[in-house]
Amino acid sequence: MEKQVAVYVDFENIALSAEQTYGKCDLNAIMEAAERWGRIAVRKAYCDWTGFSQYQQDLIEHSFELTQLFRFSSRHRKNAADIQMVVDALETAFTHPEIETFVLVTGDSDFSAVARKLRAYGKRVVGIGLRQSTSEVLVKACDHFILYDTLIEPDTRTAVYRLERARQLLVDAMHTLIPQVAGQDVNASALKVMMLKLDPTFNEADMGYQQFRDFVEGQSDLVDVQLEEKTLLVTLRAERRKQLEEEATFEYRVALTNVGLRLMDPHTRSGILRDLHQLLSQAPDIYTLDQAVLQLKAQYDAENVLRTREEVQEVVKLLRYTDVLDPHPQSWQLDPLTLKANIQAQTFVDYCESGYIALFMRKNLPIKPSLLASLLFGTLDQQARVERLAEIAEKICAESPQFMAETLGISGTCNLKEEPELDIIFQDLEALDLDEEPTLIRAAELNGAGLRIRTTDFEQARIYFLKAARMICDLLDDGEPGASTMDLEWYLASYCAATAGANFFRFDYNRAATYYLAFFALARETSPAWEKIQRLIQPLLSFYFAIAANEYGEMLAFPPGRTDPARIAVELYMHDNLAVRQHWRHQISELHRVNPAILRMLVQRLWTFEKTAEIEGTRETRNALEMLFETETA
Repeated sequence: MEKQVAVYVDFENIALSAEQTYGKCDLNAIMEAAERWGRIAVRKAYCDWTGFSQYQQDLIEHSFELTQLFRFSSRHRKNAADIQMVVDALETAFTHPEIETFVLVTGDSDFSAVARKLRAYGKRVVGIGLRQSTSEVLVKACDHFILYDTLIEPDTRTAVYRLERARQLLVDAMHTLIPQVAGQDVNASALKVMMLKLDPTFNEADMGYQQFRDFVEGQSDLVDVQLEEKTLLVTLRAERRKQLEEEATFEYRVALTNVGLRLMDPHTRSGILRDLHQLLSQAPDIYTLDQAVLQLKAQYDAENVLRTREEVQEVVKLLRYTDVLDPHPQSWQLDPLTLKANIQAQTFVDYCESGYIALFMRKNLPIKPSLLASLLFGTLDQQARVERLAEIAEKICAESPQFMAETLGISGTCNLKEEPELDIIFQDLEALDLDEEPTLIRAAELNGAGLRIRTTDFEQARIYFLKAARMICDLLDDGEPGASTMDLEWYLASYCAATAGANFFRFDYNRAATYYLAFFALARETSPAWEKIQRLIQPLLSFYFAIAANEYGEMLAFPPGRTDPARIAVELYMHDNLAVRQHWRHQISELHRVNPAILRMLVQRLWTFEKTAEIEGTRETRNALEMLFETETA
């Protein structure tokens, strides 16, 4: 008989912690981890659900029994969650002896007692919580503890996982390089550079290899290695070459993966796009991107149409890559969507699907109708449609160059030089004495080197990022094929983050603020580099706010970097020192001038705090920011 599992989720605890670090709580990842222990017979979640309506669809899809914890005070609600979960877990242990495993999704040390008691009853206890908000007491009380962080960003400390990932990376890099060389032999040095470009965290030493040569020689089932005139050459084994020849669309798939797009069944895709067109036509300026996904999913569920939320999300994401909205959103999370006038359903579908072709153009990949018909539509008789989509992509590029440059990263010149907040960065770029020939591969290698040390050595990391950005900027100005503003924005944002950090810890707060603002100028949700830099926003915003207190020798109650910037905002707004409050208000004004969307996200975060955390001063802080936002906008 299959083993039985009970899952208990302290939802407010896990959701708030996950949102602070990752932007949202991924319930799918949690349930997949729980299902590894057997069949889930009991699934219960505890929370005051009035503040977490955005997770309603997730919870319904996973058939959770929801326990409402009514609000009397923040401490009362916390105790209520603890007590109710403990009572339910122990009751299940007594009434359902067939349930062997109890999964406690929380990081609260208060649950260590019930974990120990369940183990005393002969039950296996598995905990799931976030690294930064989990008590060691709870971890030691469980039989097994799974870090939520490793579910979202797999923990590469496990040698077997690292090796398997590196082997796949090796094959991907060979697939990328073989079309660029004469014959089938790839220089080992170029191979490593490409692997670092595809995954900047690759390091053969992490897997016990002293040199890169040792690593490739150890993968003899994948590649052959030979030394010719002191040059190490790597060749895919015959069976792997055959696989490459059969997978002629590999480069196109890599291009889609790099921007987070996944191909869907063409019938499903067109159906969802038509429904999306109808939704936005009938309700303009109502739904944000996420809300449109939830509304469509609700419609499909009501009509018994089999569409997963993941399918809807993947298709709706195409809106990001085509010019069909007016105005174009400042934020996909916050701004409601309105279609341009007189866009019919088929035109809407065509424009959205042309986003694929525009991305291929951005990567300078050849537009081969026969190949792309098979890739995008699964049949060769759609070649004429691919040609039509290519015409649309070229038309958008010609008529909306700003949209193509900002959203798709297509630009022949360095348009970022027109941003006043980035003047200081381009001054740094121009002052840099670049002592080597700029190439795309070398820029990627330098960026990878910076990423590996950016949390331990700000000074060296910023040099790597600056060199990488200078190379891309020069290549853009020269019209180099393959150079894009996406990479430039990514490298510049990394440089700003490292340089701001270096100045912050040198106590040069004025200069640090300048680079923080330059970072926020780059961190636009509609920019092509958003997916790569969005996770830096919260820690950098908290350090930026901390300057207000540090300038006057005041100590914050919470450390920046690991504290939600909304929490720091409340502390600064309520601070006893008038100079600190005034300085922070000036920072907020500057942030609004540079990137108002981030300020709007902060206001939304404060609203969530107001509903769930009951921190004194939260409402007043939110009201003050909203008033400032309205004043600045007017």
